[in-house]
Formats: sequence, structure tokens, C-alpha cells
Amino acid sequence: YLAAFVVCLSLSVPLAGLARHLPSAGGLYTYISAGIGPKSGFMTGWLYAIMAAIVPAALAAFTGDILEKELTLKLGLHVAWWAYALVILAICVVCAYRGLEISMRVMIFMCIFEMLVGLGLAVTGLIHPGPGGLNFAGFNPVHVSGSSGFFIAVVLSIFAFTGFESAATIGEESRDPQRIIPKAIIGSLVLIGGFYVFCAWGLQIGWGTDNLKALADSEAAPAFVLADRLWNGASFIVLIALVNSGLSVCIACTTSATRTLYGMAKTGALPAVLAQVHLVRRTPHAAVILQTVIALVAVIGGGYALGPNDLFNVLGTAGTFVYIPIFIMMNIAAYRFFKQHHPSEFSVLAHVVLPIFSTVALLTIAYFSLNPLPAYPIVLAPLIAIGYLVVGLVILFGRNLKPANAGWMKKAGQIPQLAQHT
Repeated sequence: YLAAFVVCLSLSVPLAGLARHLPSAGGLYTYISAGIGPKSGFMTGWLYAIMAAIVPAALAAFTGDILEKELTLKLGLHVAWWAYALVILAICVVCAYRGLEISMRVMIFMCIFEMLVGLGLAVTGLIHPGPGGLNFAGFNPVHVSGSSGFFIAVVLSIFAFTGFESAATIGEESRDPQRIIPKAIIGSLVLIGGFYVFCAWGLQIGWGTDNLKALADSEAAPAFVLADRLWNGASFIVLIALVNSGLSVCIACTTSATRTLYGMAKTGALPAVLAQVHLVRRTPHAAVILQTVIALVAVIGGGYALGPNDLFNVLGTAGTFVYIPIFIMMNIAAYRFFKQHHPSEFSVLAHVVLPIFSTVALLTIAYFSLNPLPAYPIVLAPLIAIGYLVVGLVILFGRNLKPANAGWMKKAGQIPQLAQHT
């Protein structure tokens, strides 16, 4: 988590600069189009939109699996994981359809609750440490036992952090987006970074650093085991927090994916139907429908083929492999955009040093997580990421570069009129 936090923090600085100048529902699609060009922007926007559209399926399946196991064990309530997953996706659809304000209110309430539970468990673990006592051994890199496993863990940790960039996609629906969105990007990352690192440390200490193999091998989620021991069997509170977390992230990803699809469609890079806005709610309801269909197919088909837990691990890892080229393109776009369009704001630290550091870090993480290749089913993750890329290329060359459809390239990097007025 600490390694992933450092990488993501170095990415947030150039991203926040782009968000300040280019508030748009297209988010990264608009940024890369303005900084590099519309073709690169389309591929970036496509990869981001399709990845974010599928993430709710992975999280809904994972959360449903936890609910099935825990409620069956504790209450004898036998309900299949996929039923819980479908309920979670249904709530996401309602929030995305009703609009940004209700989505934000729901997520803020859930976030406060789950963070209080997480912090409470971590603090309790630090006050009542397990075998090994209170120490900082977990922060010492000499304890990394295998580089491939460590880098796969960093990949999944980056996936846990991702979402800080999605604030960019609500620029057109925000008040004073040039000021608010950059603060949201960096502020949310700093908050969640400190939260993740502290809670992971507290969980490790509470479990006992002399017995970490048992933590890794535990069939039950370690947080549940720790809550039962430290809170006198109150793991149900942690279960509620976990469901809250899964649901709120699903809502956030649904919002991000639908707004990116909408922003791309507004320029003509995707079919115009996805740019339709509900007459009353003023939400991109056509994009919401498409995202829902994608999530349903992924959760049912992928869950049946791999099982809910492996589906989460595979799609989460694939998502990070998609994020790596997206963030590298963002780094290049930030350098070119500020160098060419805002030279007075160009910063060697923000637009050269940090982008080079994060790019090298991302490429290193990708290389060592794939060398040697991970075991099945995680080995499917890079293949899925390549599949996303191939579909995007087919759309780009099969539709968007035809003369009759090429008008989108002139609009791809433009700031929407709504955002300019705001």
C-alpha cells in the first residue's frame, strides 16, 4: 500500500493540473486528446471507460461472495452470491440514473461509516497487539520474500487506490470545477493513502507479526477474524463496512464509466445515443444502460466461469494493467500540454521529474509482476487487458477514422461549453 501510494501520489500532480484547465466529463479522454492527439485520447478514454464499466461487476461479485459465506455461517441464511451481486448493481443503476447529487450523498455516508470501522479496528489492533508486539517491521522492504508476489500485490494495491482520478469525469456537473476537481483528486488520494497504510499496519500488528503466515493462509477474511477476537465476536460490524465499501466503490465506478462514455459520445467518438441526457434527471441514461449491461454480462458470465473471488482478482489485476498505459499517456499529455499551451505554468518537478518517476515505477511493476508469469487464473489478467485494447483499436480504425465519422477528432480535446460557463 505504501509503495502504491507513492506511485499514485506522483501521478496525481500532473493530473490535477490538467483537470484545472480541462474540466470535462470526458476526463482522461479530453486530457490526452488535448495534450497528445485525438487518436491517443480515444484509446485512453476507451480503455478507461470499459475498465471502469467492468469494475462494478468484480466488486459486486466479491462482495456477494463475502455476504454468502458470512451470512450462511453466522445466520444460516443461504442466498447465492450472484443474488447479492445483482442487488448491488441495481442500487448502482438507481444512483447513476437519479443523478450525481444522490450518488455523492450515498457514498459520503457509506465512506464515513466504513472508515470509522476500519480505523477503529486498526487502533484496537495497535492497542492489543498479537504475537510480536507493536513494531514497524512491516515497513521494512528486506522482508519481501519474492519479488513477483510483491509486485502483484502492488498492482492490486494500485487498483485499490484507483478512483482518485475519476473526480475528473464530473467536471461538467461541479460548481467551480477548476478549483474543486484538482483538490478532490489530490485530497482524496492523500486521505485514502494514509487510511490504507495505517489500517494495514494496525491489522498486521493486531494479528501478530510473528504469525503472518496464518494471516495469509486464513480462509476467513483476516479483518473478520481480528474483529471477532478484539471486539468480542463483533465481526458483523466489519461485514457491514465491507458491504458499504463494495457498494460505494461500485457507485463511484458506475458514475465514472457512464460520464466518460457520455463525454466521448458528445464529441462523436462513440455513437450519439450514448450522449443522450434524461429530460428530467439530466443524467446520461443511455450510457447508464450500456454500463449496466456490460456489468451484468461480466458478473454472471465471469462469475460462472471463474467464481466470484477469482473474478475479482483477475478483473482487478487486469484493471491495473489497463491503468498503466493510461497513466503513462497522461504523463506525456501533461508535459506536452503545459509546454505548448501554458508555458508559464510549466514545472520541471510536476511535468518532468514526477512523470518520469511514476512511468518508470509503473513499467517496473508491470515487468516484475509478469516475469515470471503468475499462476492461473491471474495469468488471464494481461490477456483481458489486451482484449480491451484490441476492441478499442477495432472501433478506432473500423469506425472513427472513416471520413464520414472523423469530425470527432476536432472536438476531442475541447472544453465543453457548460464547463466554460461554470
